[in-house]
Amino acid sequence: MPTTTDNGSVGSGDTGSAADTTTVDRLEHLLDEWRARIDDLLVQADLASKDVAEAVRAKAAVAENAYLAARNRLRDIPKDAGANLGSARDGIDKLVDDMRQAYQSAEAVIRRGPVD
Repeated sequence: MPTTTDNGSVGSGDTGSAADTTTVDRLEHLLDEWRARIDDLLVQADLASKDVAEAVRAKAAVAENAYLAARNRLRDIPKDAGANLGSARDGIDKLVDDMRQAYQSAEAVIRRGPVD
């Protein structure tokens, strides 16, 4: 069964088609969770002052781009990817890490508040 690490990456000790499908399903679920977090961040940006909102939106755009790239890469993985699943998962993990960093950067702008 796949496991999720603290940084949101997904690992799997299983091999074979059933494990591949489970890993892909887990990655899809992880990306859905990040999409919801990004959407919440954008709502916070809408409620923030104009300066903060602009900064958050710029940083959130980076997170959204990483999300879209990860979603597209995941869509390209056939359900029976076998040996290729590991390298595809590594690429998606990198995109998730990029997304996490961009999200945290945008979140930090909200916490700091308006720039004087």
